[in-house]
Amino acid sequence: MALAYKLLEDGSGVAVDENGHPIVIDDAEEKEFGLDAIHLYSKIPSLQAEAKKYREERDKYKTKVEALGDLDPNELIEKLKEFEGIDPKAAKEALATVANLDQLDKEKNIEIEKVKAGVAESYNSKIRDLDAAHAKRVQALEESLASKDAAIRHLLIRGAFDRSEFIRDQTVLPPEIAYNTFGKHFKIEDDNGELKVYAIGYDGEKLFSLAKPGEYAPPDEAIELLINQYPQKDSILRTNAGGSNAAGNTAAGAGERAKLAALKAMNPVERLNAIRRQAAR
Repeated sequence: MALAYKLLEDGSGVAVDENGHPIVIDDAEEKEFGLDAIHLYSKIPSLQAEAKKYREERDKYKTKVEALGDLDPNELIEKLKEFEGIDPKAAKEALATVANLDQLDKEKNIEIEKVKAGVAESYNSKIRDLDAAHAKRVQALEESLASKDAAIRHLLIRGAFDRSEFIRDQTVLPPEIAYNTFGKHFKIEDDNGELKVYAIGYDGEKLFSLAKPGEYAPPDEAIELLINQYPQKDSILRTNAGGSNAAGNTAAGAGERAKLAALKAMNPVERLNAIRRQAAR
């Protein structure tokens, strides 16, 4: 399923429905709908509970099969012998039965084993059916979760690239190319039921905001930080044409890189204090 945001006619942003949800276009089925990422994410626990219910039902049938145990045919014969003497004919038949007890035991054992096998096969057949249905359901759930995770990531992260003024005004990259290059640095985590997006820098640590010291950089600021720290950023940033302005931009960029390098060399406490001092100026 290929999903894409529906953009406004002037290309200034993403269209939303009457509930304020971004509108997503499904190219495969040629339809569009509002995507509520938070609602989709909240469905995950109920799907997991449903999978647990299937496992418990399967275990219940296993318990019933094991409860059959090993039936003793002699117990059945003793019940029959209680009726001896009630009728002469019945007594003779009982004596004949005792005389052929060994053969009767074998025949009874065969019949009992047939009954046990039939019952066990019936339950095993149900277990196999449950296993097949459960496996199919689990596969469907996994595919559904993967699809929803992709939709959530597309909405929360790809959407930030599509809306980024920095990418549009300061770089030569289309949002799609910028996302393919830098989108891998962004992660989504569940913080007490609230989805939060954060970025991982080139050093493997979470990026902190320069505008709000002590907090993780929001997606729009993180995009700008990642691009400014990109080793080949000069090839993707827009530059003013020639003269002293170009030289000024180069000097400013070098100064910014020096500040970022100094921050990276500090431990987390020193880095936070330095950011706070810069914000207070």
